[in-house]
Amino acid sequence: MEGGQAVLSNFVIVPVLLVMVIAVYTDLRRRLIYDWLTLPGIAYFLIYHAFSHTDQWTMYALGALVTGGISLLMAVVSNGQLGGGDIKLFALVGAAVGWEAGLYILCFTYLLAGLIVIPIWLASKWSGKQAAGREIPLAPFIAGGTSLLLMAVAFI
Repeated sequence: MEGGQAVLSNFVIVPVLLVMVIAVYTDLRRRLIYDWLTLPGIAYFLIYHAFSHTDQWTMYALGALVTGGISLLMAVVSNGQLGGGDIKLFALVGAAVGWEAGLYILCFTYLLAGLIVIPIWLASKWSGKQAAGREIPLAPFIAGGTSLLLMAVAFI
């Protein structure tokens, strides 16, 4: 994975973790991830990488486009089951870590979500009861996937 040093920068780790904490809180509490959180975050990471890694800046811009684009495609295919805040949060993560690491985060996120949601879904099917609420907030899983990637980069 290219750009491991950039991912480990405190100028990336601290803001990403701060955004994740706020996004998880607002998504769990209100089922919303606010634009005032994600849009300035995307801009911050793109500007940071443009000035600190001018030769690799496109990797981070492409990260926002790839992770945000894949999420947008998933939202369209799933008939809106993925919200706009989730899409922008994925774009922010891609802008922070680049396209390659962003793809890993997408995979980690959906693996974590599957590990939690599939057993809940199966239990509700077997019990014959409807699961409480149809929507599952994705921000905790995005935060988990991002944290897994950051730990992997730090320890590998």
